[in-house]
Amino acid sequence: MEIRSDDGARVRIRPVGYQPGIDPPDDPERAAPGWQDWLFIEVDARTADGQTWSHHYPSLLVEEARALGSWLHGQATAASGPTPPPAMVRFTEPNLVLRTRAIRRRRLELTVEFSAESLPPWMRRPATAVYPLILTVSADALAAAADQWAGHCEAYPPRTRSRFPADGPLRRHRRAG
Repeated sequence: MEIRSDDGARVRIRPVGYQPGIDPPDDPERAAPGWQDWLFIEVDARTADGQTWSHHYPSLLVEEARALGSWLHGQATAASGPTPPPAMVRFTEPNLVLRTRAIRRRRLELTVEFSAESLPPWMRRPATAVYPLILTVSADALAAAADQWAGHCEAYPPRTRSRFPADGPLRRHRRAG
């Protein structure tokens, strides 16, 4: 998926395969502890002032990747209503965090926070470093990106039974606006 900001910043994120070197277990019931359905994620980002970086890293579980599309759709839909509260989504691997806040009706500020292996190469890398890429987008553009993301994820079905509760794999946080 690609999300472009009004100011020229953009982020492209797509799954490119299951984590290399990790084969699914023959019998998921007897899988070794710690084996997961990790997806190798390709990220290409550009700041508003033209700095770019990219990386490939197993950043999302298959179920997290699939649920991300629903979360993005939910944020786009919420932007159509009266001032939704800011929202955030985190994943098992902390490389990416996404946050939204409504700017005005049908306009959102989407912040993609990069950390650890996902940081831009020009940043120092202390364990707590975070680089926020802020994108101003329309609800329609976010919904289109969510559709694009869902299409990418169709190529990667879960190879194991879910380890998440029925309410999904994402850790969602809402704050009062």
